[in-house]
Amino acid sequence: MKHQTKNTKHSLIALAIFLFATFFLNAQELRCQLKINSQKAVGVDPTVFSNMETALNEFMNSKSWTNDQFTAEEKIECTMFITLEAPTAQDIYNASITVQLSRPVFKSSYNSPMFNFIDKDCILTYAQGQPLDFNVTQYNSNLTSILGFYAYLLIGMDYESFSKGGGAKYFTMAEQIMNNVPTSAGDSKGWKPFDGQRNRYWLINNLMASKYDAFKQVLYDYHYAGMDNFYEKPALARQNILNSLDKLDKIARDNPNAVLLAVFFQAKSDELVNIFSGADMGEKAKAITVLRRCDPSNSAKYDKLMK
Repeated sequence: MKHQTKNTKHSLIALAIFLFATFFLNAQELRCQLKINSQKAVGVDPTVFSNMETALNEFMNSKSWTNDQFTAEEKIECTMFITLEAPTAQDIYNASITVQLSRPVFKSSYNSPMFNFIDKDCILTYAQGQPLDFNVTQYNSNLTSILGFYAYLLIGMDYESFSKGGGAKYFTMAEQIMNNVPTSAGDSKGWKPFDGQRNRYWLINNLMASKYDAFKQVLYDYHYAGMDNFYEKPALARQNILNSLDKLDKIARDNPNAVLLAVFFQAKSDELVNIFSGADMGEKAKAITVLRRCDPSNSAKYDKLMK
């Protein structure tokens, strides 16, 4: 009897340890804060949008997007802001989605912004209570395709910042999602090259093109060799970041309208000012010269470094 009690006690302890580990270690990779602005979608019951927001948050955060294990502290921080227009038909909305990604910096409480993009070409169909079916290998709906596309794109960018080539398979999955979308579908706007210069097509096209391999190298050099060294070696960190900007400078000269450049500096301009505000005058001058060429729209912001 005592033997059985001891075994039972050990079994309960083992179960508790397993449940504890399962709670803190799981395959849900994203910590996505998704918000819906429905102010323009007049004439629709507001509970539709509150339920939609809950359902989309669950879709992004409860799904296992990879086979890797993540602790709570390792989850990828991202936000999505969906602004809905008035419905064009029953349950159909034109929308824009602002997608943002950040990454923790080693030995710091600071999160470095990595991606900031406004997707203006979204047509979303949502009926209250509808299932949000998704599969990488087949098309189910434009709504889940867009969410899945950005999930894999953001995971890929995060992985690239920690390991050279680490995001490749996730970019491939994002591309596959795009290729599954029927081009004849009425809500397929934003998936095709002729829908504009800054859309989902061009984002993944650039990330998959060999001529932009240097951009993915920058994600690693800037964050892993640069930002992650700031706590212990700030001078080295700034130099590595400046070297990574030289790679972007070459991209800018060869492909000045590349969407990846716009996305990078939309996320990074303020951070770059803060980084080089602590540099000596020579390093500041080099940084400003490169930044003006790569990101002319923010030249006035960079010029303040010399004041």
